[in-house]
Amino acid sequence: MSGNIGQLLHSHLRFYQLLGLHGLPLPGDGWSENWAKWFRLFAGCLMIGFTALTVVCLTSSDVFLYQGDAFGWFNDILKYGFAEIAVFSIYAETIWHPRPLARFWQLYATLAPQPASTLRLQMRQHWRFLVTLYGTLSLEGLLVCSLASMQVMSRHIVLFWSTFQPFVLIVHLRNTQFVLHLELLRQQLLQLEHELALLAEYSTFASDVASFAGFEEYLRRRVRHKQLIYGRIYEMANCFLVAFRYSVLTVLLMIYVRIAVDCYFMYYTLYNKINIIDYYLLLPAVLEIPAFIYVSQSCMQLMPRIAHQLHSIVITSPALSLQIQNFSLQLLHQGVRIDCLGITVLDSYLLTRSVTAICTYMIFTVQLMPKLSGTYW
Repeated sequence: MSGNIGQLLHSHLRFYQLLGLHGLPLPGDGWSENWAKWFRLFAGCLMIGFTALTVVCLTSSDVFLYQGDAFGWFNDILKYGFAEIAVFSIYAETIWHPRPLARFWQLYATLAPQPASTLRLQMRQHWRFLVTLYGTLSLEGLLVCSLASMQVMSRHIVLFWSTFQPFVLIVHLRNTQFVLHLELLRQQLLQLEHELALLAEYSTFASDVASFAGFEEYLRRRVRHKQLIYGRIYEMANCFLVAFRYSVLTVLLMIYVRIAVDCYFMYYTLYNKINIIDYYLLLPAVLEIPAFIYVSQSCMQLMPRIAHQLHSIVITSPALSLQIQNFSLQLLHQGVRIDCLGITVLDSYLLTRSVTAICTYMIFTVQLMPKLSGTYW
C-alpha cells in the first residue's frame, strides 16, 4: 500500500492485520515485502488453528455438540461446518490473493490522495463503516454478557460458545471489511457524480451567459478526465470482487445458515420447553446481511445518477458530443455491479428473497414440530 490513507483507516486496517484479515503492509511500514510475508504467515497459522479447532469440536467425546437429541446435535454440526468453510476461505484469500487488494488501495490512494484533515472529519466521512463495525461488536458483546448472566451455564454451553464465538467474530469482522471497501468505492462514485453535476451546471451557464474561445475543447477535456477517473473506479470495483471472490459467498452463506438453524432451534426449544436461550445471539447476524447489501446497493444506485449528470452537460460541438457518447457507452458496458461469483447481485432483492426463504422454513418447522418432539429423533 502507498499513500496517506488517514489516521482512522490506518488504525482500523492495523486492527484487521492483527487478526490476519489484511495481509498488506500499511503506509509507513518499513521493509514492506518482509511485513507482507509475516502477515500472510500469521494468517496461515490462524487458518490452521481454526481448522484444528473445528476437527477437535466435531470429533471430541466431550459435549461440544448438543447431546439432548439428534436435532440439536445436527444443528451444531452445521454451525461448525459452515463457520469453518467461511473462515478457511477468508484466510486463504488473505494468503494467496493479496495483489487485487493491493491494487484496490493503490487506486484509492490515486483517487483520494489527501484524507480529511482531522479525525472528526474522517469519522464523518466513514460513519457508515464505523456504525456497522462498532454497532455489531457492541451488540454481540452485550448479548454474550446477558447470556452469561441469564442462562444456566451447562458444560455444553460453555464449551460450544467458547469455541464457536471466535468463528463468529472473524466472520463478522470480514463482513465489516466488505462494508469498508464498498464504502470507499461509494465515496468515489459520489464524488464523480458531484463533479459531473458541477460540470453540467457550468456548461449551462457558459452556453447561456459567457463562453470563451476554446470553451468546447476545455469541456471535452474535462469530460475525458472524468471518464478516466471512472475507469479507475470501475477497476476498484473489479479488484474488490477478485480480492474477496469466495469469502463474500461463504460469509453470507455462513450467516444465512446460522440464522436459519437458530430459528429452527428456537422454535424447537420453545415447543419442547428446553431451558436454552442462546439462540438470541443470532441478532447481530440478522443485521449484518442488510448492512452489507445496503452499501452494495448504494454503489450501484449511483450509476443512473452519474449517467443523468453526464447527459445534462450542454453539447456545444460534435467533438464534445462524441466524447459524451463514448463515456455513456463505457457506463453502459462497464457498469459497477456488485455480485457474488456472478451468481446473484447483492441488492435488496437478494435480501427479500432470503427473508422469504427463512420465513418459509420457519413455518415448515412449526408444522413438523409434533414429529420433531416425539420419537422421530
